[in-house]
Amino acid sequence: MKRPLIKGRNLLCKVDVKDIAFINAIFEWYHEVATVRTRDRKKGLIELWIAPGFYDEALKAVDYLKSGGFVKEFEIIRELGDDWHRE
Repeated sequence: MKRPLIKGRNLLCKVDVKDIAFINAIFEWYHEVATVRTRDRKKGLIELWIAPGFYDEALKAVDYLKSGGFVKEFEIIRELGDDWHRE
């Protein structure tokens, strides 16, 4: 019997260019929550590839980074879907 594929969620986010490495390091530390992919470093566009079952935790991390003053800008632009293998 085939097991159903559990998919994650992807968010396109706009951040301050200077904060990309910091945000990447934070999510690398908590690797089970999400992976950061830089989509356009000059525009500060990143994708958060959120693991299945960790969507709420990822949003809490984003809120914490913003409200705690750790990053200058962190805006979720839109959800991209769940296709982790497209280029």
